[in-house]
Amino acid sequence: MALMTDFDWEPPPAPPSEPPPAAPSGPAARRPGWRPVAVAAVVAAVVGGGVGAGVAEGVSGGGSSPSVVENFSSNTSKVASQPADIQGILARVLPSVVTIDAFGTASGGPFGGSASTEQQGTGMIVTSGGQVVTNNHVIAGTSRITVSVNGSTRALPATVVGTDPSDDVALLQIQGGANLPTVSFGTSSAVKVGDGVVAIGNALGLQGGPTVTAGIISAEGRGLTVQDPSNGQQITLTNMLQTDAAINPGNSGGPLVNSSGQVIGMNSDEATNAGSTTAQNIGFAIPSDKITSLLPLLRKGGTVTPARAYLGIEGGDVTPQLQSEYSLVPGQGAFIQQVVPNTPASAAGLQAGDVIVEVGSTPVTSWEGLTIALRSHQPGDKITIGIYRGSAQRTLNLTLGTAPTTAG
Repeated sequence: MALMTDFDWEPPPAPPSEPPPAAPSGPAARRPGWRPVAVAAVVAAVVGGGVGAGVAEGVSGGGSSPSVVENFSSNTSKVASQPADIQGILARVLPSVVTIDAFGTASGGPFGGSASTEQQGTGMIVTSGGQVVTNNHVIAGTSRITVSVNGSTRALPATVVGTDPSDDVALLQIQGGANLPTVSFGTSSAVKVGDGVVAIGNALGLQGGPTVTAGIISAEGRGLTVQDPSNGQQITLTNMLQTDAAINPGNSGGPLVNSSGQVIGMNSDEATNAGSTTAQNIGFAIPSDKITSLLPLLRKGGTVTPARAYLGIEGGDVTPQLQSEYSLVPGQGAFIQQVVPNTPASAAGLQAGDVIVEVGSTPVTSWEGLTIALRSHQPGDKITIGIYRGSAQRTLNLTLGTAPTTAG
């Protein structure tokens, strides 16, 4: 029932002398150090995420097929603000961008035993004392981390202050950091489709400094599911910004900045070719509003587990088999197999056999779509749930709870 994807990146193989066997169609995504695999998706090019999709969000089960759900708003009401002065942007932002090298040990080498591994990524300095924010997947499972400040060839040791694997964010501390330039965060909620952006990062670990690419915000509110490399669990990332500014392995943790040189996102993933469908210039960034809201929690240290909205149901995708067995009317949606007692779902009157087709004004076409819709809400939010019960359509009102800490 649960979607599981794996993105262990490896250098692309040499072109084959003859055409390879056909691969499943649909776009996939990759991250630094992760290998891309195909996922069954329509329209949306995607990346991954991890935590047991449902339980953390109040559903405890996954979709019956490995699909990635597109969930976004396309808003072109604002005239695009193009970054006319890229040199000026770089002058403000580049000094605050760092290269991250994370070292670990992998077992199972060609002769047994273990071997040293290295992952490379990017980070942003957020305090003059040397705190750096990056993606959790850049440093997950590693034992030693170094940070190189832009313009310096000296690698400085860094330690992990706090991590939030479920949101793929981590905070580091450069040892001995002082009087360092910092990035300026903008408001990601003000971003509109068509706004010009610049992406900066350690793309492919190329020598000679960061790589700079430019583009626009091509979509908002993407919901993505990927795998946490530290434990193999799924995490669902919501409200991601999509950009056509080129993002490559090594860019993870780097800034996506607006025309004023403010960070409005943290580059995290990029879509790749996975069969017959070629994804071009589709990258994803964690919104700056999410990052700034997490920094106070990360500074407390340890592994952060933000409170998640909780519904309290178990189930999966509507399938042709379920549709036939239960005489379901909708051909898509989230099918409820069980309602957990004493939860928001039971209090609202949801029942086994119901099919959820809408959360608020957001259509729900799968179990993963339900998870993504719930991740955009907080505990205590009052929402409406659109369902089919038999052939009758109903709308239920409920107040979301807080996911149990043992959920997962």
